[in-house]
Amino acid sequence: MRRLLPLAVCLGLVALVVVPYLALGGASYQPTAVADPCQTREWRNPGGLSESLEQIALSALDGVACDLGVSREDLVLALRSEDALNAFADAHGIDRADAQTAIRQGLERAVDDADSAGALPSFLVGPVRKAVESVPPWLLLDALEQLGSFIS
Repeated sequence: MRRLLPLAVCLGLVALVVVPYLALGGASYQPTAVADPCQTREWRNPGGLSESLEQIALSALDGVACDLGVSREDLVLALRSEDALNAFADAHGIDRADAQTAIRQGLERAVDDADSAGALPSFLVGPVRKAVESVPPWLLLDALEQLGSFIS
C-alpha cells in the first residue's frame, strides 16, 4: 500500500489539471476568430506613453484594414518592409500608392483620435503628426515597436 501512495498522489495531481481543462472546453480547441477591423475601437485612459502609442497603432491598423477590406493581421505583415507592402498590394489588387495613402490617412486619423481622447500628451501631438506625414509606414511601425520596447 505504501508503494502505491506516490502513484496515487501523482494521479490525483494530474486529475487536478486535466479535469478542469476538459471541463473548460480544452478537448475542443478552436482558434480565436480574426477580429473585425471595422468594429469601433474604444479609447481607454492609457497608463503611459507606451500604451498611448499602442492604442494609436492598433486604431490606425484597424481603420486602414477596414478601409482596404483586409484583416489587420494581413496589414501588419504588409508593413514589415517595402517589398512586403508591394506584395500585399499586388495580392489584394490594390495600387501600392493607394495602400500607402490609406495607411498614412489611418495613422493621421488615429493621432487625431488620440489627441481628442487625451491619450497622447499635447507636446507630442505635433511631432507624431509630422512623423506620420513624412516617414514611410514600414519604418514608422518599426520605430514605434522599438520606442515601445525602450519605454516599457
